[in-house]
Amino acid sequence: MNGSDNRNGILDDKPIAVLYLRLSKEDIDKINRGDDSESIKNQRLLLTDEAIKRGFVVGDVYSDDDYSGTDSTRPEFNRMIEDAKLKKFDVILCKTQSRFTRDMEVAEKYIHRVFPLLGIRFIGVVDHVDTDVKGNKKARQINALVNEWYVEDLSENIKAVYRSKMQQGQYLGSFALYGYIKDPEDHHRLIIDEEAAEVVRKIYRYCLEGYGAQNICYKLQEEGILTPTEYKQSKGMKFYTPLQSECYAGKHHLWNTTTVKRILSNEMYIGTLVQGRERKVSYKSKKVVVVPKSEWIMIPDCHEPIISKEDFYKAQEVMKLRRKYSPVSDVQHKIYPLAGKVLCKDCGNLMARSGRKGTEYNYLRCRLALKSKNKECSPHYIRYSELEAKILEGLQQHVDEILMDEKNLEDIAKECRPKKDAAMQEQRKYAQLRAEYEKLQAGLKNCYMDKYSGELDEVLFLELKTDYNRKIKAVQQAMEDLDDKVRYREEIGSSEKQVKELVKKYTTFLELTHELVYDFIDYVEVGEKDEKKEQEVIVHWKF
Repeated sequence: MNGSDNRNGILDDKPIAVLYLRLSKEDIDKINRGDDSESIKNQRLLLTDEAIKRGFVVGDVYSDDDYSGTDSTRPEFNRMIEDAKLKKFDVILCKTQSRFTRDMEVAEKYIHRVFPLLGIRFIGVVDHVDTDVKGNKKARQINALVNEWYVEDLSENIKAVYRSKMQQGQYLGSFALYGYIKDPEDHHRLIIDEEAAEVVRKIYRYCLEGYGAQNICYKLQEEGILTPTEYKQSKGMKFYTPLQSECYAGKHHLWNTTTVKRILSNEMYIGTLVQGRERKVSYKSKKVVVVPKSEWIMIPDCHEPIISKEDFYKAQEVMKLRRKYSPVSDVQHKIYPLAGKVLCKDCGNLMARSGRKGTEYNYLRCRLALKSKNKECSPHYIRYSELEAKILEGLQQHVDEILMDEKNLEDIAKECRPKKDAAMQEQRKYAQLRAEYEKLQAGLKNCYMDKYSGELDEVLFLELKTDYNRKIKAVQQAMEDLDDKVRYREEIGSSEKQVKELVKKYTTFLELTHELVYDFIDYVEVGEKDEKKEQEVIVHWKF
């Protein structure tokens, strides 16, 4: 029977009561353990009986299934509030005040302000909440506070459980990362999906060949390869991303640069389980913020890698150089292998590429000379094909010399050991920064506690808060920079065996590639031509 119908009938003298029922996820867990006292069915029976006892006419029933008491998007709750504003009923019956809401602000707003103004009575049957009882207000406010504490504690407990599972190496994502699937025998473990993994390998291969993210997208599109979203949906997964409707690439089922860059920078592909990169602003909000990398949970060698560490870090180097130096691309839309590696011998500035794309008439010239119109430095012109030929010749000679004598390998390995020592020192420094970060976080927390206890006035609190946040941000940045450096050092040659394998890998080569440059060349210096038109080219090898 609808409340609005009752008002004009023979039941006008009886108050019209509506029932509000709610079941949340934590309640479902209780039901599964045998306690069905929170079920929607039992709530309805309890409230219907109470309405009959009190002589109310039951009007509408509003039921939110699987919604939290702090969720502001509950559809039935919001429908009930709109009906209350239209004065369609006189009484709201809930099992407890917490069924109505666990948010203290919402409770105060409706139970103590809006409903009394509308002439609506609110009753919580089990906890004896009744807005018609004046002496009941303090108890209601205490209930609201306790309910909010409960939700906050529950939220913290759930986060702690999830974090513990992440630290144990359990994958908690709703869907597996593209290139992987969830193990049918253990959904918290990832195994390789060969069909998608081959596309991931292809993306890395294109990157190491010098293609930028946009041109990788073009190549994948030309080859008719499904985007990750399309691929998952083709496998029957109910996977959806806002990109499908919000951006051009999503609407037209095209690969986009964001997806490619994310794949190229995700350490999950080298077997490291990376989680905890985002967090909710608070337990009351669905808004998420990005977490600093220093706070991510990263478990190395947690699942089978799709990409080798060597190729992964090469890709990071290629992308870093491309972002930093934005070199001119050739006719095939590929970044040239020496991008960001060639410097002017006299001023130390980068050599910029000029000339027609895709021809042998490409030149490199000093950027400082270009910008200052040759006032601050001379051009140091060198044809790119000539420079590449010189470096190739030098590289072949360098490799031959290393392979010629076993002692050379031993000497090189010794030179690499200091790099390994440096990596260990950086790891120790990272641990110190981590300890400092935790100390600063604890200090900031104490500031908040001292403020609310009255030991700190507002002005001093704001000064301390600003200072702590500034220091925390600086330490976070230092940790991220150092973390990247440590990981990079771990991948460079640190043993005789690694050096041997690397050198023997390139016993023969016909052209200069990104991999060759990455593995062997630190940087190249180009001098100005002398009176005899001879030009010095100095290659600084990595070992």
